[in-house]
Amino acid sequence: YQKMKADCHRYIAEFAQDAKRTEAAEAARCAYADAKTVAEKSLAVTHPIRLGLALNYSVFQYEVLAQPEQACSMARTAFED
Repeated sequence: YQKMKADCHRYIAEFAQDAKRTEAAEAARCAYADAKTVAEKSLAVTHPIRLGLALNYSVFQYEVLAQPEQACSMARTAFED
């Protein structure tokens, strides 16, 4: 659920402007962090939902937060584990 919530907020943040973008980005960041915590505790590193979460979270970091280094690091870690 948290992954879908985060994805929805990410889509809004990609197209919104000003305060609405900031608000959507923060909501997405919180939901992605919650989803990552749950996934790390309950899903195998090879589980498709966990891998999809890592990919989507890294896209969020790259596109919305403009943090390409963190995005690449997260994606690389998820696929190398």
